[in-house]
Amino acid sequence: MFWLILLWAAFAGLHFVVLLPTQLAIIGAAGLVVVLWLLWKARWLILGIIGLEALFGGGNDDA
Repeated sequence: MFWLILLWAAFAGLHFVVLLPTQLAIIGAAGLVVVLWLLWKARWLILGIIGLEALFGGGNDDA
């Protein structure tokens, strides 16, 4: 439901504020929501990489 509200808000912003035609606003809003969804799913990968680096001590290279 959150993603549907985000899709609607992106469409409304593109269509009513930026004044894009309906078809372009739908495509733009869908593309934006897909990119945000992929970033939301990639957060676990990013957190995992940071966690492994903290676990094995890759952050301090003061040699």
